[in-house]
Amino acid sequence: MFAKKHYPDTLLPHELDELLARGWYRMGQTIFTTHFLCFGQEFYSAIWVRLDLQGYRFRKSLRKIIRRNKEAFNYKIQPAEITEEKEKLYQKYRTSFSGMLAPSLKESLLDTEDTSIYNTYEVQIFVDDRLVALSFFDLGKNSLSSITGIYDPDFRKFSLGLFTMLLEVEYGRENGYRYFYPGYVVPGYDRFDYKLRIGEVHYYDLTTKGWLPYAQLQKELIPMTRMREKLQDLAAALNKVNVPHKILMYPLFEANLFGFWMATCLDFPVFLWCYPSNNPEEYLLIVYDPRVTAYRVLNCSQFDDIQFYFRESYTKSFDQDVFFMELLVMGKDLGRATDAVELAQLLSRLPGRVG
Repeated sequence: MFAKKHYPDTLLPHELDELLARGWYRMGQTIFTTHFLCFGQEFYSAIWVRLDLQGYRFRKSLRKIIRRNKEAFNYKIQPAEITEEKEKLYQKYRTSFSGMLAPSLKESLLDTEDTSIYNTYEVQIFVDDRLVALSFFDLGKNSLSSITGIYDPDFRKFSLGLFTMLLEVEYGRENGYRYFYPGYVVPGYDRFDYKLRIGEVHYYDLTTKGWLPYAQLQKELIPMTRMREKLQDLAAALNKVNVPHKILMYPLFEANLFGFWMATCLDFPVFLWCYPSNNPEEYLLIVYDPRVTAYRVLNCSQFDDIQFYFRESYTKSFDQDVFFMELLVMGKDLGRATDAVELAQLLSRLPGRVG
């Protein structure tokens, strides 16, 4: 699955390393992965990145930020602890933040628990005795993972969010850690681009399941872009053989991250619905899977109680000519193909289908 979540009771340092190396990330006390995102009604790829600390040196512009802020502020790195002072800073930051954040710092880091299964450290930034910035990072055996950073909006011009991340990198380098994981970046959505400033990061490649230089990631290889283009190629081929079809975006692709239902929900953010006039309870869908660089033909069914996962106000906010808003459950995988024209010919000959 593209979107998965685990609820571990314990997590050893080497186990955290292994999960981070596969593009996983911690959220509260859970750990999850996802490879696609929906902001508003736009779809993007989540590209997980990491920095190799072996032989790493800060570039000149980063050394300037570190030197300037070390002169202007005091800082402390220590095992994490949630206090009233930190909660107040979190709430001040939260009121100025344009996205969604957990209601409290404790909920952000611990969910509803009182203790953490992660070995979490914190970076505190002070002006005199006043706490003005704070970040948290988890330690594995050979890796460290940046979790969250907050700062007093009154000090926005000092780039304190970047500064705390650079101090995390410095801590990792000085203490013999190999990899620093800042989370994901989102091509086409620049809110997360600050993570690229830390150095020459690598990205997790879905096809090779390895890490490649981010500077070499071409636009046409971004999974979301590639999936759209491949389905458009198939649509053009289906037009030539008169097979009814429709390309639809699927905002419910992260359903596997919510709830505990045993069936696997469809987790592709875009698909081609073939023969859409047939049985509404069975769907013949074609997706392009960048992990196997092939089209997959799927038989899916509808999960009746969509409100178990998503609010009606959310599902009705989308244009249903463009977005498919029924929750789909994965059924049979009917086959794969790499060539759009050959697949279109095969689909045109399916028994029981009327074009």
